[in-house]
Amino acid sequence: MSLTSIIKDINNQELRDKFKIDFPIPEINLNFDLLAPPLTNNYGIIGTAFDYLMRFYLQFHNNSIINQKSEWVADSAYGSLISLLGQSTKKEIKTGFRKDKIFNTKNLLNLLIEQYSQAKINYDNYILNGMITEELVSSTLFLAKLDLYYRNGVIDNSFDYNDPEDIKDITSLICLVDHKKFTAKEKCYLNPTFGKGSILVGGADADLIIDNTLIDIKATKHLKVERVYFNQVLGYYILSLIGGVNNDKLNKPIENLGFYFARHGLLWTIPISELGDNHKFENFKDWFVSYVSEKKLT
Repeated sequence: MSLTSIIKDINNQELRDKFKIDFPIPEINLNFDLLAPPLTNNYGIIGTAFDYLMRFYLQFHNNSIINQKSEWVADSAYGSLISLLGQSTKKEIKTGFRKDKIFNTKNLLNLLIEQYSQAKINYDNYILNGMITEELVSSTLFLAKLDLYYRNGVIDNSFDYNDPEDIKDITSLICLVDHKKFTAKEKCYLNPTFGKGSILVGGADADLIIDNTLIDIKATKHLKVERVYFNQVLGYYILSLIGGVNNDKLNKPIENLGFYFARHGLLWTIPISELGDNHKFENFKDWFVSYVSEKKLT
């Protein structure tokens, strides 16, 4: 499983109740305009594509102090998908959740190879010059579609097409980012993992840590700290207490938790000290380890 799936699993109500009782959501008054409303209903793909673009953006603005430049999920997906198509004896392959679109297998293989190569070129160019181009945004959509295959085993049925409105939407989101809020003084972790903590739950990587603040990126139009969001970032912090950050069990930099609401251009953070003292978090950590181990949730 993963931290996300464990928290959301209907069978883990006891875990959600424990989060809710031990860490009630503080009173939060968020009053900001929706500056970039969704232009299509491709919410999942848009969110993942923006995650990639935001990662590139952060790397460009913090390139000298990035603590980890981990492999993209799309890299693993690409390798698996290319192998599948290359070994297939079928001339055609059905794609999409409903298997409702058919590609010529060889044509799809060549298309993926071409787009993947171009995505790497567009990424390298951006890291050098910091220019957001339509080609770069198109590549993030391609990478997001590869992520879909990695997480769900579904071959997207639009590898041969990007909706212009999706490109416009993602561009609007990145234009709202204030790089001053995401420029680290000492440390910047992109997709940090949590050593033994991540292993315990079968996999967990957060969006980013800027200096001592863990931030989860949300591309939702709803400006609200949902309970499931709150549990997620609390869970990452608990995992960091177990295994540190990036396989260094002594590296525990997180002192604040936060969310970046991309469609509002709003970064909201809260000190962990306002949620509980060290004793409270240590007790929760011990309970969490026992719960996951006894339930055999990995």
